[in-house]
Amino acid sequence: MIATVINDQIIRIDDMSQFDPYAILHSGQVFRYWQTENGWLVMSRNHWAEIKMFTEQMLIECDDAQYFYRYFDFGTDYQAIKATLTAQKLQNALVCGGGIRILCADFVEIVLSFIISANNNIKRFTQTINRICEEYGSATSCGYHAFPTLAQCESITVADFKRLGCGYRAPYLVKTIQQLKQIDFVQLQQLNNQELRSALLKLSGVGPKVAACIMLFAFHRLDTAPIDTWIKKAIAQLSPAEQQNILHGRYAGVAQQYIFYYLQHLQREVL
Repeated sequence: MIATVINDQIIRIDDMSQFDPYAILHSGQVFRYWQTENGWLVMSRNHWAEIKMFTEQMLIECDDAQYFYRYFDFGTDYQAIKATLTAQKLQNALVCGGGIRILCADFVEIVLSFIISANNNIKRFTQTINRICEEYGSATSCGYHAFPTLAQCESITVADFKRLGCGYRAPYLVKTIQQLKQIDFVQLQQLNNQELRSALLKLSGVGPKVAACIMLFAFHRLDTAPIDTWIKKAIAQLSPAEQQNILHGRYAGVAQQYIFYYLQHLQREVL
């Protein structure tokens, strides 16, 4: 067991080697989190969780334990996934980022957040996202505002998005919000990868990398790897067969997250 739901508001981490909050929160999956005295506070949609880290145990206190059990993907055996990756040249990344889990995030929040993040500075776009939440999202019991619902987003104009720091992405966001109103998330879940990617690329402001991020973090397609210059650099020295395994294997998205974290935050060569 990796984690146990104690009650409606508490999850106990049973295997701390399989859950590294710092690595998860700094691996490019989530943008709404804050460091606290004992750990981290995380917001997803209108839900919040405080990860409390102690010497011999870790607890997650939250508003909905079932929501965050799924959000942190505690039902997936990452030890088994990593066992399939050890034959590839990922040893250093697995050691340093082995506690990373792929989050199961909200579709609308992921789409809009990654459009805002594209070609943007991390500090700038996280501030932008939080300003949008504070102005248009509902208040929550943790003191931070929820990510706006699709209905709440409808009231945001191009001028509003620009005022909040979205720049040239503002028109894309307004158009995408209108497009999302016509989309059935459940139907999208039934599509295969090629069909899903094609559907996502029709959204305004969504290119190949953002589409891959949505597929991985909102649809949990673990075989989908968002590729950027960091990842290309890391795998350039590998043979075509090894590159194929990492980029297009069954757990390509998981492997990519280990490499991304290792390169971005440890600033070393990985392979």
